[in-house]
Amino acid sequence: MTSEFASLGDGIGSSRNTSSSRSSNDHRLYPSLFPSDDETEDDNTSEFSADSEARATPPLVRLKNPLFPKKEYVDKLRPEEIRWFYKQEGDKEWTPFIGYDSLRIECRYRALQTVEDEQEIDNDVILVRGGLYQVDVAKRRCTPVYWSGDLSDITQGLWFYEYNGQPLEDNFGVPIETEHVAKFMGHKIEEEHPSPQRSRPVLHRIKFTDFYIEWNSPNDTYLYSEAASSRFVRGFKKKLGMQKAGTRLLRGYKYEAVMDDKPADISHLVFVIHGIGQKMETGNIVKRAKELREKVSQMKAKHFCLIENTSQRAEFLPVEWRSSLKLDGDMVDLITPHKMRGMRSLLNNSAMDILYYTSPLYRSEITHSLQNELNRLFEMFCARNPYFQVNGGKVSIVAHSLGAVISYDIITGWNPIQLYDQFVNSVIEGEQQDSDSSEIKEEIHEARQKATAVESILKDVQEKHKQKCGPTLSFTIENMFCLGSPLAVFLALRGFRPQGKGTLDHIMPSSLCKRLFNIYHPYDPVAYRLEPLILKHYSTIMPLPIHRFDIKQKEPYNQMKTKAYAAFKPSAEKITDKGDPVEGADNTDSSPQHSRDSSPSRNQGFSVFKWLKGKESEDMSAELKMLEKMEEDVQEIEKSIKERKEVLQEIDQTDLEYRIDYQLREASFSNSYISMLTSHTSYWTDRDVAFFVLSHIHPELQDL
Repeated sequence: MTSEFASLGDGIGSSRNTSSSRSSNDHRLYPSLFPSDDETEDDNTSEFSADSEARATPPLVRLKNPLFPKKEYVDKLRPEEIRWFYKQEGDKEWTPFIGYDSLRIECRYRALQTVEDEQEIDNDVILVRGGLYQVDVAKRRCTPVYWSGDLSDITQGLWFYEYNGQPLEDNFGVPIETEHVAKFMGHKIEEEHPSPQRSRPVLHRIKFTDFYIEWNSPNDTYLYSEAASSRFVRGFKKKLGMQKAGTRLLRGYKYEAVMDDKPADISHLVFVIHGIGQKMETGNIVKRAKELREKVSQMKAKHFCLIENTSQRAEFLPVEWRSSLKLDGDMVDLITPHKMRGMRSLLNNSAMDILYYTSPLYRSEITHSLQNELNRLFEMFCARNPYFQVNGGKVSIVAHSLGAVISYDIITGWNPIQLYDQFVNSVIEGEQQDSDSSEIKEEIHEARQKATAVESILKDVQEKHKQKCGPTLSFTIENMFCLGSPLAVFLALRGFRPQGKGTLDHIMPSSLCKRLFNIYHPYDPVAYRLEPLILKHYSTIMPLPIHRFDIKQKEPYNQMKTKAYAAFKPSAEKITDKGDPVEGADNTDSSPQHSRDSSPSRNQGFSVFKWLKGKESEDMSAELKMLEKMEEDVQEIEKSIKERKEVLQEIDQTDLEYRIDYQLREASFSNSYISMLTSHTSYWTDRDVAFFVLSHIHPELQDL
């Protein structure tokens, strides 16, 4: 807290409120502050504001603050009675800052009014809206800290429309307030008993271009519009003998601002990384991160009440790695044919990123872009939140599509050049073993010596680079959430194979990332499973279904039993305990007597076909050969069933250290073709995904 609060006296920060009670009409008048239960469940309703999503506790506000006695006479507005608002381009209504932000903005505003030179003012940035934005009071602008664009205007709320709680902009509110104080300063404030306007005289009036204000008493003020439509309606009502009607104005914000109305410190930082297509829609990841942040806020407010009363808070920062890259410049556009130009341009701006990343020419440029952006954002965040590292703050990653592959390569430090060197060495060793020619062996030996010398030089360069640049990332990863990711395909093509162990060390060591989650929609054509790359038989085991957010009693994921796909489940009716098919499988009779009748003949090697063969005639030879072939086929089937049962028994004995693949549930009435087109981008607004991410960011609050 800066010295700017000294000018506000002892009033600021002294009002504490531990009650979360709200009046019955709070939702109707101030929906942006207090969303209803329906709003938290319906995607079509208004979303949480950036202030409400940053709150750690319910807003500590009330109609009347007992620490400040009710005013009996007109006086200047206290800072607690004033509220600042912001409005982004395209928004229809102003959104209030939380009390903590509003008081600091009002403090800076008053300081600017009392000095002539702005340089004398403490110009520390005022971080607002959970620390994601900063305010320039002099310019009346609110700008994002960690990304570009997304600008907002701010205004000081002094006078408000009674019917919706929206403020008059300060270019109107300030002169109205000045007139009110000059005219009614020290006048007694009457009890609020509204009476017909026509029975009360007009004590004061001021006129603006499109409207005028009339005072019937110090606390009875109305606004009358001078617009052409309003004059027509007013004239029509006058002919009918109806009294003139205006809009009542209220002085001071309904809820007093208190310093306790502030967000908790951030305990978990989550980087949101986009995949392909960012070039096509610059700034799209900012919108996606906002959608995910809002859904997580809804889930936290509705299902994680314990977090509201603790210091736990997660913040989501968008990471845009694509827009600053030049790559091939405009070369791909130049070679694109003109036929179907629109479709080709769409592919160039989206799917082309995958080709760029697989190209050795551009891969390092893409990797360094994301790596540098992650480090830059983290350093910027820590500079503005110095408590984060001291308090043991954690960092996680939510990466979509190709972004998960790039993030994986940065975390693990995967280098395709090293992989190629290993491949060449294996080829050389194989040729040395297979070759019998001494001349070829000598040439291979010379080539190997040269390769070793070059490799030594490269290692020296790499060591110097590591010492100069330090670690790849300036922070460690707690969780990595892959959304609709093709990471498994990339790893398979790089030669990763199951190791027969339940650990992820050969794919993602726990020292680099504690937990890895692979979340995908069943119809997402880009997503693939990761678990079979660790244990091969997990291809027969279903991924864990992600819980629906609205189910009250949820089984912890670490207690959910693994289930095999239907194609790999043994049939109890057709397989005995020994794995042998029961004779007469279609018959439900499987009594011990039936087993005794059939088993001995098999154990003694008796074959009815061999017995008949001794007595066969020339006419029966063809039929007997066919029966012999059928018997051999039956024996093969028995053998395969035994082998499959052994595999199933092996599955039960080997498990992963923790599950990785999580599948979203299919909609009840969804079309598979439509889902295939929309599923890859549906993760950001999916409340099940938001609930899953939130529950694993705060595992201490659930037995997960």
